[in-house]
Amino acid sequence: MYMHALDRMKKVHIWIGNTLLPEDDYYKYFDQDNGTCPFCLDIGIEEYDEDFMAIIPLFEKEIDIKEILTEVVLDDNEIESVINECKNKNINKANAVFYITDASVIINEPYLDNYNGLKYIGLYNTGN
Repeated sequence: MYMHALDRMKKVHIWIGNTLLPEDDYYKYFDQDNGTCPFCLDIGIEEYDEDFMAIIPLFEKEIDIKEILTEVVLDDNEIESVINECKNKNINKANAVFYITDASVIINEPYLDNYNGLKYIGLYNTGN
């Protein structure tokens, strides 16, 4: 089903967590240059649209979830929900976040426990 780009960007899938990987190794998880990337395999798609994906550079140390969310295009009304979901997943601080602003991507349950060291937090409104 076709979804207009603006409608696709009204929702954001968020992954947050901690990774011990060096940044170059972390980015290889998303590399589509040689076919289907490990991230794509993990969520069950052949490829992702790089225009809708944001892979934030790793932070040097763990930071509070509220602070890491300043890097995410997220509706202000959703911040507490994301923080609560992180707490439910035992994530109080993190050094990494990535997200997809593409409502056409479906993340089926059960979710993987680990996406390159991060956990899938959920689908939220972007405020667009």
